[in-house]
Amino acid sequence: MNMMNNGYPLQTINLSDTKKLNSLVEHRRVFNLNHCELNIFETYQQCSDVVLSYSGLVITSMLRGKKVMHLSKNPGFDFLPGETVILPEGISMKVDFPEADEKHPVQCATIALDWDVVTHMLNFLNEYYPRKDEISEWKLNFSQYHFYNNRELANVMNKLISISMEDDIAKDALADLTLKSLLIRVIQTQNMAMVEDGLSANNRFATVVEYIREHLPEKIGIDVLCQKACMSKSGFFRSFKETFGLSPMEFIIRERISLAKRLLVNPSATVTEVCYQVGFNNLHYFSRLFKMLEGITPTSYRQTVFP
Repeated sequence: MNMMNNGYPLQTINLSDTKKLNSLVEHRRVFNLNHCELNIFETYQQCSDVVLSYSGLVITSMLRGKKVMHLSKNPGFDFLPGETVILPEGISMKVDFPEADEKHPVQCATIALDWDVVTHMLNFLNEYYPRKDEISEWKLNFSQYHFYNNRELANVMNKLISISMEDDIAKDALADLTLKSLLIRVIQTQNMAMVEDGLSANNRFATVVEYIREHLPEKIGIDVLCQKACMSKSGFFRSFKETFGLSPMEFIIRERISLAKRLLVNPSATVTEVCYQVGFNNLHYFSRLFKMLEGITPTSYRQTVFP
């Protein structure tokens, strides 16, 4: 799956036949489950100030096209494939569709949950699968409401959408199990987004992330990272993966690939030079990891930058 706008896009869903629609603005298909509701929205004409509101928690991801979202008094922002927005109960949105038409439809998937269902699931996770650091708990961060999808979040969203749309007598049970996975992945993705924005100084992994970024070209020892976090090796591994959904080594690799993308923008730097500058000592291994995470090789990525 290729990256788009720095996030992993979800699988697209077949569009409706516009000749059969009553409205070309936010046409809605609904798939009801016991504990959640999937809505597929489609818009086929330019419009603005469309007001949307829900009760409960909303998790919405773009499938096609572009929206401009306005939340409360905050400045509007572009909402594109590869991205997700979460909204708590009682928050309304104004949405603009500046580019929508029948050749460029806008499509998004929205999962709505009653708040008592969310609370029950978070309580379940905190009781039976408590965070190993004994400080944090499983909880959503509504100040981090707009973020890029990672591969893991995109996969679980695709799975829940597929379950919701299929005709299976067991789909409610399958959806309930998947919803817990979805909440975990949303929380972990939010934590990764906080890394991009800068972790607060009192976050126990702030010094770890800072050290990793300052030493990407070098060999990074796990023992040093454990010392930075003031944790045992086993506790560090468990807590780090719970927090970010990645092992420390997976995190380091993604940081190195992210740095490589920035360096590849420089036309005077060769792919081989970039490989070594970001801490890899094997060009084939670097290219394989780059393609696995970005969907294209470093050379192809450069060609998209300098067509």
